[in-house]
Amino acid sequence: MRDPRTAALPDLTGQVALVTGAGRGQGRSHCLALADAGATIAALDVCRDLDVPSYPLATRAELDEVVADVERLGGRAVPLVADVRDPGEVTAAVAAVEKAFGRLDVLVNNAAILTSAPFWELSEQQWTAVVDTNLSGVWRTTKAAAELLRRSPRGRIVNIASTGGVRAVPEFAHYVAAKHGVVGLTRAMAIELANDGVTVNAILPGAVDSPMLAGLADELGLTPDDVHKRWLHDQLLVEVIAPAEVTGALLWLLSDSARHVTGHCLAVDGGALAR
Repeated sequence: MRDPRTAALPDLTGQVALVTGAGRGQGRSHCLALADAGATIAALDVCRDLDVPSYPLATRAELDEVVADVERLGGRAVPLVADVRDPGEVTAAVAAVEKAFGRLDVLVNNAAILTSAPFWELSEQQWTAVVDTNLSGVWRTTKAAAELLRRSPRGRIVNIASTGGVRAVPEFAHYVAAKHGVVGLTRAMAIELANDGVTVNAILPGAVDSPMLAGLADELGLTPDDVHKRWLHDQLLVEVIAPAEVTGALLWLLSDSARHVTGHCLAVDGGALAR
């Protein structure tokens, strides 16, 4: 049995982890930590700008830098360029993981986008882009990866949701709807995969320092601090959360200490949901 002092840190030696939205922000943090724990990394990102959102998304150069950083840690990583809204691209990406490594043990559904407006001002394009990326993308990627994860001796899925997945945030109705869907999807997947020994959990971050929120701020003509205040006024610990703290929760969910935790939503939110 592992020493209980280290059981909360996962040993992912020999395992393969697929992380979506891996090019920067939380995704980059997750990739580096998983590699440091011994995992081989499949780092997936869209690597191009889209009509929605209007702010820049991760570039191929940023994704390649994540791969290089993993290799500098002594690990192995491959870049995958795919749009989680496109079933063909997602299926091809998962097939590439199987071809390269023959297995998949960990899936981190992190890809997300964000725009802001009162619900009656949202365009069809904004609603569709956010829901298709943030909710359907989770379903689509997990569907494509399910067979490999079910074959893993220790399959783990972690969906990055939001405090907006269990409460309402004004002017983010499409984002809230999508993240509520991720919470429900997490629980349904946990039930359906339990017989295969695959755990499925979600993390609910609060106000995280991220390129997504910085991009939204620029889109709205605000500062990142202005945007963070929309969330921070509800937090008991009034400070912006570093991506590494969300990664810390991810590592625990992948550890031996959490092997019986499934269908759970773990808030990393400065106490916002305590109100």
